[in-house]
Amino acid sequence: MNVFLVQILSLFIFFSACFLYAVIKKRNDIADVAWGLGFLIIAIIGAFYNPTPKTLIIAILVFIWGSRLAFHIGKRFLNKKEEDHRYQKMRDSWKGSQNLNSWVRVFMLQGMLLVFVSTSVIIVTKFDQGGFTYINIIGGLIWLFGFCFEVIGDRQLKKFIAKRENSREIMTKGLWKYTRHPNYFGEAVLWWGIFIMTWGVEYFWLGILSPLTITILLRFVSGVPMAEQRYQDNKEFREYAKKTPAMVPNFFIK
Repeated sequence: MNVFLVQILSLFIFFSACFLYAVIKKRNDIADVAWGLGFLIIAIIGAFYNPTPKTLIIAILVFIWGSRLAFHIGKRFLNKKEEDHRYQKMRDSWKGSQNLNSWVRVFMLQGMLLVFVSTSVIIVTKFDQGGFTYINIIGGLIWLFGFCFEVIGDRQLKKFIAKRENSREIMTKGLWKYTRHPNYFGEAVLWWGIFIMTWGVEYFWLGILSPLTITILLRFVSGVPMAEQRYQDNKEFREYAKKTPAMVPNFFIK
């Protein structure tokens, strides 16, 4: 069977299983955990199908990122007793069958978007014949920079939340001084790195769908807008947002 079909079918089965869990537990926010795990499926299948050095390295990098993301979000998921407020708000806006809306609008949509973000991985799996260039190495370094930026941003926020006394306080130190969402910026950057790592593989240019999709999602759809919704009436946040960019850091802020 074509490797692409195997990857798509595996994702379909995986997200359908997550949907069944969501129906039983009445928690669509399991989709946030499933997001990172879905990339592991794509990467592992790719590594087995075409174990060239480039495919294996990209699969390892995606595995590291996806595992960390799933673990990071998974801990938050387990600590919550109720469904995340974002998904509760979605439910309130739906008409018709809640389960059908959940399956289509949350899990199948997420699976489709995951395929777009994984385009670079899918292409290198299908077409790579081995070999590395300096451009590919630069891509790896970009991935490392983005990954570190995301991890550091998440850790700084975690420490801040653990110490703050008022839930309306906002994080404005560390990397958060230069960008309102260093974790999102890092995530977008690392996918640009993966795209550059596929440079030289046949049809690699199609892989630009990977970084473009995740960048658009994080900046304009499910990332920044949803994360900042709850702070619109927070005066401190509004002042912070006036001088601090949403994603791309401004290191010249005093």
